[in-house]
Amino acid sequence: MTLYKLIIAGEYHCPPWLSPGAKNLIVRILDPNPVTRITIPEVLKDAWFKKNYKPAVFEEKEEANLDDVEAVFKDSEEHHVREKKEEQPTPMNAFELISMARALDLGNLFEEEQGFKRETRFAAKGAANELVQKIEEASKPLGFDIQKKNYKMRLENVNAGRKGNLKVATEIFQVSPSLHMIEVRKTKGDTLEFHKFYKKLSTSLNDVVWKSGESSGLSK
Repeated sequence: MTLYKLIIAGEYHCPPWLSPGAKNLIVRILDPNPVTRITIPEVLKDAWFKKNYKPAVFEEKEEANLDDVEAVFKDSEEHHVREKKEEQPTPMNAFELISMARALDLGNLFEEEQGFKRETRFAAKGAANELVQKIEEASKPLGFDIQKKNYKMRLENVNAGRKGNLKVATEIFQVSPSLHMIEVRKTKGDTLEFHKFYKKLSTSLNDVVWKSGESSGLSK
């Protein structure tokens, strides 16, 4: 409310380093009276505003050939152009990375007093498509069917456990082109069996798991 009253009254202070011409223009722009307030045409004629001012020049382009435009959108083998866009992992910003700092520790799957967790995350080195391949190679020998799409994977154990078939979902997030965060979570089945699966998976991925003290590939 105080700020509103100052605006209505036109009460403000200009810094002493402002030139007289700039100060005069600001005073006229901030005039609370719309009748006496400077207009846009008057601003364009102001001496301080015109100093070293170069009006924008818009170049007129030749009219597009309608035949060319039609050819771009024509649905034919000759004219139709398809651009293949390579999918990328979901990027992870600094705030998300800091909030999940504990997830960089492979030992965080087990928490005191809470027993086994249903999900965990860890950092891994290498390109995202290579990490997908490594997860696939590590999971298939353990009896898992795999479905994958856009760096997300669904794993289902073909052999039923204590609480049915264990189902696991994984997703890769990009921290940098050479460093990724891998999320592994149980979606169905026994948590203890999930813990055993994760231990085997992490052992198989030991060569790409990022460990504290190693170069992360992040620019400084």
